[in-house]
Amino acid sequence: MTHAVVERPRWAEAPLPEPLPLTRELDPATPFPVQALGAIGTAVVEQMHAVIQAPPALIGQSILAAMNQVAQPFANVTIDGRVSPLSEFFLTLGESGERKSAVDAWALAQVRERQRTLMARYRSDRDAHEQAALIYEAHTKRVLADKKLSNEARQARLAEVPRPTAPVMPLFIVSEPSTEAIQRQLIMGQPSIGLVNDEGGQFLGGFAMSAEKRLGTLTTLSRLWDRGEFDRVRVGDGSGSYYGRRLTLHLMVQPAVASSLLADPLAREQGFLARCLISFPRSTAGQRRYAEQDLSQMQGYRHYAERVGALLEQPWPLTAENELDPPSIVLSASAKAAWVAFYNDIERSLGPDGRLATVRSLASKAPEHVARLAGTFAVFDGDAQIDASHIDRAVLLMQHYLAEALRLWGAGQVSAELKLAQDVLNWLRDKMGPGRVIPMADIYRKGPSAIRSAGAARKVLQVLVQHGWVTPAEHPTAKEAFQLVAV
Repeated sequence: MTHAVVERPRWAEAPLPEPLPLTRELDPATPFPVQALGAIGTAVVEQMHAVIQAPPALIGQSILAAMNQVAQPFANVTIDGRVSPLSEFFLTLGESGERKSAVDAWALAQVRERQRTLMARYRSDRDAHEQAALIYEAHTKRVLADKKLSNEARQARLAEVPRPTAPVMPLFIVSEPSTEAIQRQLIMGQPSIGLVNDEGGQFLGGFAMSAEKRLGTLTTLSRLWDRGEFDRVRVGDGSGSYYGRRLTLHLMVQPAVASSLLADPLAREQGFLARCLISFPRSTAGQRRYAEQDLSQMQGYRHYAERVGALLEQPWPLTAENELDPPSIVLSASAKAAWVAFYNDIERSLGPDGRLATVRSLASKAPEHVARLAGTFAVFDGDAQIDASHIDRAVLLMQHYLAEALRLWGAGQVSAELKLAQDVLNWLRDKMGPGRVIPMADIYRKGPSAIRSAGAARKVLQVLVQHGWVTPAEHPTAKEAFQLVAV
């Protein structure tokens, strides 16, 4: 059999002798400072890691987000007249199979149980309200229809049956709502909620983050982080400015999904990423053996559950308009000195040649993040003020988040073309291996869905040839064929 002669494309005439990496390999993950979570937080993370065996950073992020959610209604942190909510946004990166769902379930078990209990009560209250509303409406119609009554008598009769107040839906956790749904929940429901999703790609790839909604969503989330307020302009169901709201956000996302957010100029320029505390731990997959232990009976988890439960049962500081009006929590003298030292150290690192210049937007907010985290610790620990140990713990965490940003933000800016080329290269390695000649048609018919056309596949293969990972080859029946370079 004679093989067809394949004319090599011009761009393939001088393949590189050594393959060049398509993307920069990430540096090793920075260790998550579990000890910064305090006695209760450290113990529960260690015990959850022993049983679930997910990465400590993934567990630590979930526990910290839960601590933040139950603490945020109770205080604002105040430094020299500058007032900030405690609310924080967390992003945790992890591949499929990292046991994100199991961690989320244990970290928020008490929050979901409290929500379940209150929802049962809410349904009963809602039924009672509907009956009261019918009575009120019937009474109002009768009074208004009575032509014999004077205005004064009519007002007196109307006041005999007060307008019933609708119960507040006790929803503590939402997963993938639109911006409108977040706003509506904070208006009609609890003024403090958590946007939590162990499959955060559902939110990042959903309607709220679509091209036409992305800016509005990021702006709304950022304003809630900044001041716990937002404006709502709607035709038909009301407009207004709303205050005294709190939102904790924790999204667990796969790295491929997160990379699009990290590379998004809008998320950077608008400031959303600077409000997010990101961690991407090393996987524990392949190192996990079944642990014959009941986490619910372990002392560290029980102490954590008891403290979360106690804060959930504690009444919130609410106004008559169902807005949060938290008291200020202030720094002790030693805490203030430690915070100022951190502030000045960060500022010295923000110049053009500073070590944090490439993550300046996050670093500029680092002192505020530290204050919020320290305030969260103080409330969770039951302390009346922020002391130096709270600041020290928050600084340890912030150093981790800054190191992760330095590691991840640049990787997130890899072009879509190179990411697609890496996906195709991975597919070629997994499905074909080196030494086998593959027709172009097989690549775009059977390969990743993003290259399901000859034109798209040809562009990607051009990149792979230029980087030395594949080379054009002869095939007996195909005009275009390629071979993976053995490395």
